[in-house]
Parts: sequence; C-alpha cells; structure tokens
Amino acid sequence: MERRSFLKAAALSGMALSVPVFTRDAGAAPPFGGPYWIMVNAGGGYDPRFLFDPTANIAQNRITTTIQKVGNIPYAPIPVDVAAINLSATEEPYLMSTETFLNKFGNQLCVLNGVDTSTNNHDAGNRTMWCGRMAEGYPALGALIAGAKAPNKPMAFLSSGGYDSTQNVVALTRVNSTSTLRKIAFPNAVDPNNVQGDSYHTTETMDRIAKAQAARLSKLTASMRLPRVRLGMDQLHLARLSENELQELQLPNTPVDLPGNLGDLERLMQQAQIAIAAFKSGLAAAANVSIGGFDTHANHDTNQRRQIQKLLSGVNYIMDEIQAQGLGGKVFVVVASDFGRSPKYNSTSANGGKDHWSITSMMAMGPGIQGNRVIGATNDADQKPFNVDPGSLATLNNAKDGVRIRPEHVHRALRNKATVADSEVAKSFPLPGEDLPLFG
Repeated sequence: MERRSFLKAAALSGMALSVPVFTRDAGAAPPFGGPYWIMVNAGGGYDPRFLFDPTANIAQNRITTTIQKVGNIPYAPIPVDVAAINLSATEEPYLMSTETFLNKFGNQLCVLNGVDTSTNNHDAGNRTMWCGRMAEGYPALGALIAGAKAPNKPMAFLSSGGYDSTQNVVALTRVNSTSTLRKIAFPNAVDPNNVQGDSYHTTETMDRIAKAQAARLSKLTASMRLPRVRLGMDQLHLARLSENELQELQLPNTPVDLPGNLGDLERLMQQAQIAIAAFKSGLAAAANVSIGGFDTHANHDTNQRRQIQKLLSGVNYIMDEIQAQGLGGKVFVVVASDFGRSPKYNSTSANGGKDHWSITSMMAMGPGIQGNRVIGATNDADQKPFNVDPGSLATLNNAKDGVRIRPEHVHRALRNKATVADSEVAKSFPLPGEDLPLFG
C-alpha cells in the first residue's frame, strides 16, 4: 500500500495518527530490522503475591502460603483449577500456572519486585509504569523507542491499550483487526483477501487521485504560516512519497480463535499476532498489547487468579509466536501493571477483594537480559519494599541504605537496553535518578 493511502484510510477508520515534531529524512526507509519491543499491559493492578513475589503470610494470600522456586525465581504455586475460577474444561488448555510458566521461561525471565510507583491512582500508575514519570507529558516507552529507532515506518508504534501517549515523537497506530489492516493495505481491492481480483479503480485513476491529493496538499501548505502546521503538512508530503510499504505486511491468514469465555485473552493474542507480523515485515519497532480485569476489589482469589493465568498464557503465546515467525533473539517483552494489590484483604468473606497498593512487580525477557534472576523484594509483614545496593543490586535490610527501585530507574535501564538513552528523542524527556544495572 502507498503510505498516502494508509494515512487516508487510517483517518477514515479511526486509527489515531499524530505528526512527529522531529525532522525526518525523505523517502522510504529500508525495513526495520529490530530489535523489537512488546509491552504487555495488565490493566487494573495485578497482585505480585500471586506471581513471583510470593509470601507465607496467609493474610496476603489465602490460596497458598507455600513458596516454591524454579531456579532462582520464587513463585506462588497456584494450580490451574477451572472450577475455582468459574471456567470450564474447554478453556483449561489456554491457561497457564506460575509453575508451568517458569519451567518454560524462567531461564529467560528477569523479575523486578518491590517497585514503588508512589501512587494508588490508575491513570498515574499506568502512566508511570510505562513512561517512567508520574507527571504528564512523557511518551510511552514504545513510542520513545519507535521515535528514536524507526520514525519513518508506517506502523512504527502500534498500541492496543495501556498508556500510549506519544508526545508527537512518532505516529501512533491503533488497530486490532487483521481484516481492517488488509483493507487499509489494499484500499483499491474489492476483496482485500484477493488482491489479484477486481479493483475499484484502474491504475490510471489511482494515479490521477494521487496527483490531485499532492496538488491540494501543496496549495494548502503554501497558504499556511504556522510552523507546526507547515511541518505537519511537510511530513504528510514525505509520507506520500514513500509507497507500497503496507503491502509488505505479512498478516496471519487466521486470527487466534479461542473457545468459551476467553475473549480478553483472545484479543491479547490477536493484538500480538498483528504486532509480530508488523515486526517481521519491518514496518514497526514497538507495540503495546493489553489485557484487563485485574482491579479486584471483590472476588480477588477467583478473578485475580483467573486473569494472571490468562496473562501468563498470553505471554507464552507471544514468546511462541516470536519463535514461529523467525524473530527469536530479536524481541524484548516487558510486562507490567498499574500498581500492586494491598497487603491484606478488604473483607473476611470468601468473595473479599484487595485494594490498590503502590508497590508492584515487573517482568522482562529479551536479547541480553539476564534470566533466572530476581531483583528487589518486599517483606512478609506489610508488603513494603526493601532497598537494593545500587551496584550489586543485593537486597538490603537497612531502609536508610541503598536505593528503592522506582519506575524511573526501570525506564533508565530499559532505555539503555534499547540503546536510545543518548538519542535526541530520549534527551528531550530526561528521567531523574541514577542508572541501575537492572538488565545487564
């Protein structure tokens, strides 16, 4: 597809596009070769006690107080029990326990426990976990990486949820449907699944439409005086010079289709299908995918357990799809949520919930990230974080020593791992604090 058609179709289909404020080179860039980044957002605030920051304190986990380990990573051994989470045997194969997940990915997984978000607010927590700053005005990690690494690609930053502010460093693409993408990629095809079939217009007519668009844009640009508006029009002109990139998108023939009441997991997997297809085609650098349902103020033991097992299954699918598409060793996967859940239940009843808690965990896998590793911890009494030594990252018992891990530390480390910390884009959005060797 010509990028002019992509931009036009994006506007018609409701895809969100913003105009970068940084100067770009003219012409179509070669396919982006990675590394690529997938940010997996667990919307609502998951419970690290049910994941890889387990506790023996029954006040904080009423399902199990047993702590087990796979390698160096402790976990809460909560099995998949579909009856306990109101699902059926049909859905059981699509869920994953913490133990199964670690047995498969523990040697690749780096867990950060005791991350202090300093907020119990959903919007602030979601923002700070994905950009490193609680204050508004910073781009999401995916946007920053895409803006620094692949600003000219037509789908540089894809988002299907979570915090995805771009602050105009790169265009944002929101699309969750493979059928919609095929229509955008081949707008002149009557049947986008058969691009060799009938078309709406002849090639000559499409060329005349393109010339008319170019003439109109040139006229409008000449009449504009505001620098920002002129820059936006210049960027649109450059985009229209770059043709046929979207037609390189290798979309899956069959979107993931799950049985039963797994619609949210199915959507997460479909989002991942599109993102990984865009990576394989060299059209994107970063993507947000998302699954919600973690704000468990009630029925915590049922709902949190179910959503965590869906989340781990979704990450498992992402990792398998990365390998299946030949991108092994080229994709980083980062998992985070708004914040954590409170140390104690808000009710003694079986359907009691847990409220918001500012201390949470993150997970990361990818090329060069040391796996089988846990950094940071919380105490069993009140789920408050321990500080870490800024050099060795060893957990410290004295709260006056060392550093408390905060989102800005995590994002400084992620920027370094993505080799964008010294880019002009990143320098425009500096992060406080010191560098910690969180990811090697």
